[in-house]
Amino acid sequence: MDKITALQQSPLLAALEPRQLEALSSVANERKFDPGEKLITAGTRGGLAMFVLISGKVMIAKDGVSIAELGPGAHVGEMAVLGREDVVRSADVVAVEPTTVLQITRWDLHPFLRANPDAALVIINELAGRLAA
Repeated sequence: MDKITALQQSPLLAALEPRQLEALSSVANERKFDPGEKLITAGTRGGLAMFVLISGKVMIAKDGVSIAELGPGAHVGEMAVLGREDVVRSADVVAVEPTTVLQITRWDLHPFLRANPDAALVIINELAGRLAA
């Protein structure tokens, strides 16, 4: 699957324009995680990256208790990457099977959003809807 298609599967990014998806895909890096490997560790400061799942499955766990499992198209870590640099990660995100993701770092996402303010509004609207639900 190409990066643009993978980004389009994420509800957070699906409404971006093709040129925006192309720009974002150019800074997204593919990473692979083995079962049991952590993408995100609860309690760590400074959200350096968010992830969009391409394949596989991850478990979200808070205080050692599984609260959700997510698969392809899901996004994790976006709140810490979009928030202040001292934000503490609130949950562990652990691969439960071989998992491939697109990683988008804070230092790539922020310049993208400054250059594409309408993309920022799309993302804010999706996050607001998610919080309301």
